Amino acid sequence: MTRISNFPEHFIREHETWHHEHMNMGNLRAGDGIEFLSFHREFMERCLEWYNSQGLNLDWVEPWRAVPNQIKRHPGWTRELEEAENRIRSNPSSFRSGDELGRFLQETSLHDAVHVLGSEVFDEPDFGRISLSPRSTLFYNWHRLIDNWWRSVERG
Repeated sequence: MTRISNFPEHFIREHETWHHEHMNMGNLRAGDGIEFLSFHREFMERCLEWYNSQGLNLDWVEPWRAVPNQIKRHPGWTRELEEAENRIRSNPSSFRSGDELGRFLQETSLHDAVHVLGSEVFDEPDFGRISLSPRSTLFYNWHRLIDNWWRSVERG
């Protein structure tokens, strides 16, 4: 299962609105990275509370341990994306803060690339669209991995 049935519309609107109001791609400022990470952490907590209340299988929304190999085999997965993921995984202390990590995810396009390439390789169009991605279990797999990376940065 990747598409979540009966996913509440208000969550879809909230996520889409946040992205339209806060995405300053090409002009990221101090604070934008932590705002990105914080919003998604809090948003996921509320969505997963709803998800759990529906009795849905929590295994479907577990965080990935790394970007899946299926995505890495896509022709759009570049050396730069690989290097970006490797830096986060192997050297989280190279980020001075969560803000720096959040901006790095956006500036390197790693965040967006996983959404777009993942939607193709897993045949899940919702995952590749900002407006619909939260109703895909892949959204939680990916953003919970990002959240785990953030926790690694916070631990130093």
